[in-house]
Amino acid sequence: MGSNPTASLEIVKNKKYYSWILYDWANSAFATIVLAGFFPIIFADYFASSFAQSERTLVLGISNSSASLLLILIAPFLGLLADRNGNKLKYLALSAFIGITATLFLTFVEKDAWAIASILFSISLFGFMLSNVFYDSMLLSFDESKDLNSISSFGYAAGYLGGGIAFILALFFLFYFKESSNDFIINKKIVFIFTSLWWLLFSIPLFIYWKDTKKLKVQHRHGLFDTFKDIKADKRLLYFLLAYWIYIDGVDTIIRMAVNFGITIGFSSNDLLIALLVTQFVSFPGTILINSIANYKTSEFGIMSCLVIYILITLIAYNLNTIFEFYLIAVLIGLAQGGIQALSRSYYARIIPKDRSSEYFGVYNMLGKFAALLGPLVVGFITYYTDDSRLGMLSISLFFIIGIYFFKKQCRLIK
Repeated sequence: MGSNPTASLEIVKNKKYYSWILYDWANSAFATIVLAGFFPIIFADYFASSFAQSERTLVLGISNSSASLLLILIAPFLGLLADRNGNKLKYLALSAFIGITATLFLTFVEKDAWAIASILFSISLFGFMLSNVFYDSMLLSFDESKDLNSISSFGYAAGYLGGGIAFILALFFLFYFKESSNDFIINKKIVFIFTSLWWLLFSIPLFIYWKDTKKLKVQHRHGLFDTFKDIKADKRLLYFLLAYWIYIDGVDTIIRMAVNFGITIGFSSNDLLIALLVTQFVSFPGTILINSIANYKTSEFGIMSCLVIYILITLIAYNLNTIFEFYLIAVLIGLAQGGIQALSRSYYARIIPKDRSSEYFGVYNMLGKFAALLGPLVVGFITYYTDDSRLGMLSISLFFIIGIYFFKKQCRLIK
């Protein structure tokens, strides 16, 4: 019997879809194990053990912000090149390689070598964020599907599930071999090896099955100046990017600084890792729940709901006294973070030119990471000068409030 062309095409589409989702599963191990979980703890106990808490918070904030600054400078330019050459996968693979390699090298950093650890962490974070510029822009390659909200949400949901499973496996390994005399295990640096291998292994299907769409022939070759000029002319797009720029600051900063905040309050590393695990597994159903709410109401309603939850999180953090309240924060973060990230990505994808997706997502990620450049610094400096980490966390609420103002402003333009 002859092959069915329609069935074959469907298989190809499914492989493309699932390999795209699997990359979120792959690199989320870095976001969970390294960025949010173990690096702040290892940095405090090993890489910068001689630092005071306020000094360590400042250095950690600078390390995060350095990676964001580099992304700001290079992401729009590389996004433009990826659109012109039609090879998003090539740029994603190169970015992932940078992140994976730097993560692996963190394993070999010696005690109190805080400068080298900070540099490698910044490079690994840069590779992670840059790969997401091209990963996000791939969303518009699913032209056969009309429900970008669901595609985006299931990508994030899979990422949180994968990151959570990777995190549990890392914890289990450290617990099982806790009596080991190996320096990598004693000081938990083995997690950097585990993360880099997980990231590489589950990226392979995307490298095999993803096929970039052919270069689109356009009458005009756009430059970065044209991109920003076009954004300025589109008021709806401009106000959305302003809102996103501001509110994602709070989201990213809470993700990056929450564990360090818990350390300054006095919670144990075990308490903090449990809270992170709670966040990870609540994020899986939470992302799907927020997507369902957005589908039932509107995407705008879903985004606004998440922003209100984040304001509540900062208020609870300011008045935090017990580990139960910290776990409550973990649950609320898990409920909101995947939803706002997924809905923001799909919302933006619907209002940009499809043939310039990498270019526009370069700007999208640039603005998001420019906010992440400011957020950790604001928290770091306020904590350092007031010696009060609670005020540092409370300051993040301003970004959500201002973000709501600009988001509502752009919503009025479509009524």
